[in-house]
Amino acid sequence: MRSVTHVLARLTALGAAAALAAACGSDNNPSGPAAVASIALSPANDTVTTGATAQFAATPKDASGNEVSGQTITWTSSDTDAAPVSASGLISAMLPGTATVTAAVGSITSTAQLTILPSAAIQLAEGQTVGDSAFASGDTPNGGQGSPVGIVPCGADASAPAEHIHSHLTLIANGQQVAIPLAIGVMNPQNVTNDAGTVVLAGTCFYWIHTHDRTGIIHVEPTEAGHTFTLGDFFDIWGEPLGSDGVAGYSGTVTTYVDGHRFTGDPRTIVLAEKQQITIEVGTPLVAPPIYAYPNNY
Repeated sequence: MRSVTHVLARLTALGAAAALAAACGSDNNPSGPAAVASIALSPANDTVTTGATAQFAATPKDASGNEVSGQTITWTSSDTDAAPVSASGLISAMLPGTATVTAAVGSITSTAQLTILPSAAIQLAEGQTVGDSAFASGDTPNGGQGSPVGIVPCGADASAPAEHIHSHLTLIANGQQVAIPLAIGVMNPQNVTNDAGTVVLAGTCFYWIHTHDRTGIIHVEPTEAGHTFTLGDFFDIWGEPLGSDGVAGYSGTVTTYVDGHRFTGDPRTIVLAEKQQITIEVGTPLVAPPIYAYPNNY
């Protein structure tokens, strides 16, 4: 007969072996992956100019400061117009201003500040072509053909306007700038060529709203004071459509900016004002609206 001491020793050895086997076959971290306690952002803050991009990187860490891999990071921006952010933390600087960039893993967040400075204005010269030449000169058959368009006549005398306002229009279709044609609102234009390009000097009649070249500058020159003119009036004289889902034959979502701010209303209602900067973008990708300096004699 085995002694009680022998049996107890045998049971103790078996228990130790079982415990060792259980330890060897278990996960080294039985509680699962470490929890994210913080997110380190790099850079903590950044400054760029409009039209540039900024790249932020996020590193999730546990309570001990060790990196926690395999985490899905969600990026957001406090100003999606000024600084839209991609899923990889790439920021497109669209408009001047500031934006708070946030990286999140679940309920854990970290923020950085992005400052967007205005880019230098692009100097314009009379006669210059700004953008791709995609349109014929002058008005379409649906636009001004000498008869009044709304309240806007085509007058023979354009030499003594009661007012003279200059607005700039930029048209961007699917990320590419398209030149606004010359001689919109001018019947039988007479052109000259200078060092920069072609300029309309005369015509049999000028609508109160017209273009002299392909710079995108719209001239508002009524012979009667007291009227208000809109971008819709300009497009009606040109004979091209302007809406929320397409512009001048280009289809897609229309995004509009006026003087560096997003315009969410009907673009046809934008009032043409002195030294104004209007940008219309059709489709994607959206690009930062360019800012132009008018010729010195304007």
